Amino acid sequence: MNQDLPQVKTVKLLFIDIDEQQQAMFKMAFKMHSTTNYQVVDTASGQQPELVIVDGDKPSSLAAWQSARANYPNSIIIYFSKNPPPITAPYLAKPIKFDTLFVNLRNLLQGNGVWVVQQNSSLSQAPVSGSRHTGVSDNVAPSHHAVKASEISIPRFDPNVGLLGAFRKVVAQQKDTAIWVDDKQVLAIFPAIQRVWVSVDSAQLQQLCRQEDLNISLKSIDDTVSQERANATITSTLWQMALWTAHGRLVQPINPNTVFRLQNWPNLTRLAPLPESMRLSAFLVKTPVNLNMLYKMMPLDMSDILNYLAATYLTDYLEITQQVQETVAQPATVRVDESKPQSKPQAEQAETSRPQSGGLLSRLMKKLLNK
Repeated sequence: MNQDLPQVKTVKLLFIDIDEQQQAMFKMAFKMHSTTNYQVVDTASGQQPELVIVDGDKPSSLAAWQSARANYPNSIIIYFSKNPPPITAPYLAKPIKFDTLFVNLRNLLQGNGVWVVQQNSSLSQAPVSGSRHTGVSDNVAPSHHAVKASEISIPRFDPNVGLLGAFRKVVAQQKDTAIWVDDKQVLAIFPAIQRVWVSVDSAQLQQLCRQEDLNISLKSIDDTVSQERANATITSTLWQMALWTAHGRLVQPINPNTVFRLQNWPNLTRLAPLPESMRLSAFLVKTPVNLNMLYKMMPLDMSDILNYLAATYLTDYLEITQQVQETVAQPATVRVDESKPQSKPQAEQAETSRPQSGGLLSRLMKKLLNK
């Protein structure tokens, strides 16, 4: 069984001068993250961490950071504070934001996310060496190198139209019904026994699923079609039709800020295969997220994610736990990279205007910690 589970990378992490509440927030986030195993170590263990996080909001912060840099020369020493550091250092901003934490940590592990101070005291974007420590002087004013934010435009589709829409309508009506396209029977659905007779080959059915403008009619099943001819289950047929219809598009009514989770694990051995379906199932069955957050935490191929969401949502495995209304229905956009860290006033303004789902996990953590 363990051999079937996806392998994850382990990153050892050490906290210095971080209070218990902040550590609890980090550890709770780590438990919800499945693509990387963040293992917290202590100084007594003698283990060498890849990341060292130093609290930068204490009187002794600068000395503690410099000491950690000397004691762990092969580690990335992170300056964790409300404001940018007065020195050149890998920088993680407070407060913790669960929807960007793991993107930030991954960015820091790759040698990016370093706050570089410059002699002209101006704030500007400047390339930073990929080495762990730059040779820039520590007595100058800040600027920052980070991954520029970008967006993916995602097409949408309505699952209530076309062949997929007709199929869902018949299943909901709970009456034995045949679906015809033009003058040819394509499907015969028997809801009482949860079976389907697919009367065309898979290539034809796939082509029909991709078309929205079809001449579809619903007819009662005559005596020439018996239940014994049903060659598939309703769930497996709906799953496959959802994949073909989605074809890398986002199913309505889900939008990038809709919060969803998996109610239970699909029986993937009896359903059409889909890349990364096991990893996505393992993650979503225990963690409610939105699409923006999911892509940051599991940066898989976007079309695979969208096809998986369509298949699981339309077969009732995926449930919407919080629907956040959008101002524009189409096209949807998803952020694919971390944006430039903001100054304190800008960050506070962004947090105030953030959609409610964006801070869902943060609010849950605060409640758990009685903050």
